[in-house]
Amino acid sequence: MSAAKKDLKACLNCRYLVPNDVEVCPNCGSKRFTDEWEGFVIIIDPEKSSVAKSLGISKPGKYAIKIR
Repeated sequence: MSAAKKDLKACLNCRYLVPNDVEVCPNCGSKRFTDEWEGFVIIIDPEKSSVAKSLGISKPGKYAIKIR
């Protein structure tokens, strides 16, 4: 497991990646997280990003591609 993955968890609601010590998702307000995620994408400008549009992402940040 990479150091980055070990230190991050994904929001089950929006897939936003946060450090393990965060209790509330700063992106959507959810308190439900998982450490079982695969791959990530960094979205800088969601308005211009076709990846963001296909994943339904509207805010900049780091997002898990797949969560379990």
